[in-house]
Amino acid sequence: MLLFNPFEQFLVTNHIFIEKSWAGLFSNINHSIYINDTIIICIFMIVFIFSCYILLSFRKNKKSILFDLFRSIYKFMYNLVSSYLPSEGKKYFPFFFYLFMFIALSNLIGILPYSFTITSHLSITFALAFIVWFGCTIAGFVRHGFRFFSLFFPRGVPFVLVPFLVGIEIVSYLFRSVSLALRLFANIVAGHILLDTLALFIHSSIYPAVFTLSSTLIVILPFGMCIVLILFELIVAVLQAYIFIVLSCIYMSDVFNAQKH
Repeated sequence: MLLFNPFEQFLVTNHIFIEKSWAGLFSNINHSIYINDTIIICIFMIVFIFSCYILLSFRKNKKSILFDLFRSIYKFMYNLVSSYLPSEGKKYFPFFFYLFMFIALSNLIGILPYSFTITSHLSITFALAFIVWFGCTIAGFVRHGFRFFSLFFPRGVPFVLVPFLVGIEIVSYLFRSVSLALRLFANIVAGHILLDTLALFIHSSIYPAVFTLSSTLIVILPFGMCIVLILFELIVAVLQAYIFIVLSCIYMSDVFNAQKH
């Protein structure tokens, strides 16, 4: 596992194939369901976060390390969302809090040995980014109606430049989900590839089991760098979740500021 190919953890190989035939009018159509490791981890993350929330909510003794950690993260995210959204936008806080926990824990699980990083797949990051983008768009239309299009009309510019700037704003708005997904995907993949490549180099260096002074020095330096990279990846895992939520809150703030443009 990961000893011969540093890209192994990014491959979807193991899956359960379920084939189901629809009866009646669609009897000739086969519906195939693939349950791979990505889906299993996603389901595990959803159940795990929800279970932790329920257990901590009904816990009588509120003095524990886990509860204090959960409360600190809760307060931190609440202050973060409140700093970007007005008071009427705080109703979206549970979504942003759950999204932060899901991304952060998914990134942290990917650092564990023999684990799998679901955020290293563009399909997962794009799905999360598209949910945020689509939700902001729907909330904008629900709140402002067609006046939400005022977000794309810049004020104080010559009329000749309005069509050009409107086109740029529309393209920029449409590609928000893509940029949000690519940012998380690229940072996670780059760090993991660097870490796995360095670990592969250490394994190749010590595999002959001939320890000399020069070979020991060659191994110690990459091994120390590997430990530093692991600590760095722990910070990056949480930081990328934080950046994802900050950008999501900024996109949501446009919903409340659409009429001001």
